[in-house]
Amino acid sequence: MEIKEIFELAIQVGIDNDPRGRVKIEKILKKRAEEYKDLPKKKQKDYDQDRLSNPFSDTNIQFVPDLNKDVKTVLVGIDADASEVLLANELNKLGKKIDLIIGHHPMGKSLANLGDVMDMQVDIMEKEGIPGNIAEKIMEEHISQVGRSVAPINHYQAVDTARLLDIPLINIHTPADNSVYKFVKEKLDQKKPETVGEIIDLLKEIPEYAEAVKLGSGPVLFSGSDKSRAGKIMLGMTGGTGGSDKIYEKLGQYGVGTVVDMHIGEKHREEAAKHYINVVIAGHMASDSLGLNIVMDELEKRGVEIIPCSGFIRYSRLNK
Repeated sequence: MEIKEIFELAIQVGIDNDPRGRVKIEKILKKRAEEYKDLPKKKQKDYDQDRLSNPFSDTNIQFVPDLNKDVKTVLVGIDADASEVLLANELNKLGKKIDLIIGHHPMGKSLANLGDVMDMQVDIMEKEGIPGNIAEKIMEEHISQVGRSVAPINHYQAVDTARLLDIPLINIHTPADNSVYKFVKEKLDQKKPETVGEIIDLLKEIPEYAEAVKLGSGPVLFSGSDKSRAGKIMLGMTGGTGGSDKIYEKLGQYGVGTVVDMHIGEKHREEAAKHYINVVIAGHMASDSLGLNIVMDELEKRGVEIIPCSGFIRYSRLNK
């Protein structure tokens, strides 16, 4: 596969698995095209034209001199910072030719624009019964906070390292997160667990979470008990990064009994417990690995070798 094909395939997987649906994605891209068209000529040159075809601002080609480069082997990690780039360079010296590095978490432009993808959380909450105007107001300030928090970060450290060593680098964030969201939601919808303990047991049936249990980072209960009634279950697996801690009061008011998420902060846990919301933390690396694996299986189908690193639990579902 060529690098361009790999990136386009990842975006397509992300769209196919997006909880908002394809129609919503098409509307987003159409709106961006209209906004670009309406800009004065002087401002059009500053517009990131990748946004016209890529709906995921946290997923980008970071450093790729030749988009048509043929890829046989990729180094894939949950995080791909300068260390992973140096690792790829060392593997190349040892004769293990790395044609491309794929990171999951945002870097470079993807990190700088992380807040742009968080509107998705409003759509997800609206689907769970929370009025869109309420969800939007709750998320508005939080999205602004996230934007301010990432502003001072050295976004391009890994990208600059890749450029100096001439190793292609991309990252795939929301497409993978959308994939784990859909996978876990379908399993929960099918099995319909009645208690929080049953949710955890179902997660442990998934290979990535089962492996994480062995590594000491499997699914855990942050709020509630194993015997607590699950009630209506909401997933928080996608949407850029964690949501606002103010949402738990509204979740309780609009009928959500349990939240299943990758990770939350202590303030979030306290608010969830305060408003009688059960919280199951599936696990960060395991969840990210599950989403990445769904994307990587598509590459493996096409003959690309996957070398996992940086916390990525590789599990192929091909021929299973």
